[in-house]
Amino acid sequence: MERLKTDMVEIGEGQKRIREGQREIRQKFEEIESECRSLKVETMNIARQSDYNQIRIDLMFSILKAREDNNIAHADHLTGLLRLVKFPSPFLFLIFGISDFIINLANASYRGKHKLTNSK
Repeated sequence: MERLKTDMVEIGEGQKRIREGQREIRQKFEEIESECRSLKVETMNIARQSDYNQIRIDLMFSILKAREDNNIAHADHLTGLLRLVKFPSPFLFLIFGISDFIINLANASYRGKHKLTNSK
């Protein structure tokens, strides 16, 4: 009977250690999940910033190209668009998608306003 009691005490202590270990593992797992979520958000923000930077760079190159071609009106139009592109509205990338689309949109908008000057 005494041996059975000591075995039961040992089993109870073992179960207690198992529960503590499970609690520690659960806590570490929750910490890892939280860190993973934070990294995912940070990665998305970096990607968004990168897209924003690419849009601005593409607009700047288009401005330089327009100036090189002595198309000052188009360069001014693109410069105005560059001023409008503020960092980053979450809808900016949903609406525009990629920077090439913005450049094409800017060129189409410019051509639409200046049909007489573009005709040959």
